[in-house]
Amino acid sequence: MRALFRPFALHAAYTPIETIVFFCIIGTLAYFHVLSAIKHSAFLDPSQSIYATPTLRPAHALYRLGEWAGVRESTWFHAVKMKKDVVLELQQIVVTLDSPKGRTTFVR
Repeated sequence: MRALFRPFALHAAYTPIETIVFFCIIGTLAYFHVLSAIKHSAFLDPSQSIYATPTLRPAHALYRLGEWAGVRESTWFHAVKMKKDVVLELQQIVVTLDSPKGRTTFVR
């Protein structure tokens, strides 16, 4: 391990100011990289709050005793493996109409 770090240690010993400046620049770049990642993530996004629309996930159902019943995902996977019941996975689709921006209505 000493052989791996020896060239770096010798360079740092002969040029201490340049080594300090190098690590300050690397630290600054790392800081701004982390800051940019946080700013562009959903971590601080208010639209991702608990009051926003929830993430759409599939719903799972089994056909038992002549009717469909909603079940947990683990129960659904177990039924898929056993192949005893008819299984159904439903995907949610959200359709919204475009708002008529720019259109004016005249009331007579």
